[in-house]
Amino acid sequence: MVYWHIVPSVKTLDDALAACDKALSLDAKNATFYALKARVLLARKEYSLAINANEKAISLNPTLAVALCGLGDSLAYEGRYDEALKFFDQAINLSPNDPQLWAFLTYGALALLFQEKFNEALEWTIRASNIPNYQYWTTAHKLVAHAYLDNQADIEITKAKLLQECPNFSCSFARQKLFFLKKQSQVDLYIKGLQLAGIQEGQFPPTKP
Repeated sequence: MVYWHIVPSVKTLDDALAACDKALSLDAKNATFYALKARVLLARKEYSLAINANEKAISLNPTLAVALCGLGDSLAYEGRYDEALKFFDQAINLSPNDPQLWAFLTYGALALLFQEKFNEALEWTIRASNIPNYQYWTTAHKLVAHAYLDNQADIEITKAKLLQECPNFSCSFARQKLFFLKKQSQVDLYIKGLQLAGIQEGQFPPTKP
């Protein structure tokens, strides 16, 4: 629902949570299962429960980078940005070759955008975009940072790159994909950045050609 062209739905989130609970009923000491449950809880906007699940995962495996990243996310969406960045840094430092390193950097960049630290957010997206398996949200966050910094030449280059990576990207698309954000101010800041960059409103789900 976050990364691909799938409409967010309550049923999918309910099924995902049930799957996590089933897994934990079979192995209650599996740190990865707690980290996965935390991701589902985060998507459900149940940030406090997500924080608890990530902390449980970390207590079971202190070097589980994905849980540290997840804890950073959960704190960021609560508006606890400085705390969040510490956990993103820990995730990156603990697992510098992690398959999800681009995501650690990209989620960190999003927290920095919400904190209106646009230069730092841009630096994190640049680091993420140098990792071969990065995903289009990295480019979208980079575009928002450029927009707020009024880097006109970079805006046009990055916008073209984003629409190449995700041709259906629009403000409406982004608004629906940010369904996991509870604070309207965070959504508004992000969408305003896209609008400043010239991203059109569009619709979601996109019409078929």
